[in-house]
Amino acid sequence: MPGKYALGLLSTVILSACASKPLYETQDIHFILPCKSDTAACMAQMESACAQAKGRVQSRNISQEEVPVVQVICRPPAKPKTEDDAE
Repeated sequence: MPGKYALGLLSTVILSACASKPLYETQDIHFILPCKSDTAACMAQMESACAQAKGRVQSRNISQEEVPVVQVICRPPAKPKTEDDAE
């Protein structure tokens, strides 16, 4: 039995070591759009909105609910740090 717990602990440590950075950052923009028609067109619209924000698409997803929902996570460029940020 102790081997079972050690294996669980070991796998937790290994998996946590794989996470090099957080999935989301505070400045990320989350675009979510219920899409009643063409999901590819909705996805293109969300990616275009990200490009207009001068951002980079971090992830995209289409979830199948009552109506398909298109989700895009957009990361805008980093803002230059000011002296106020150092405090």
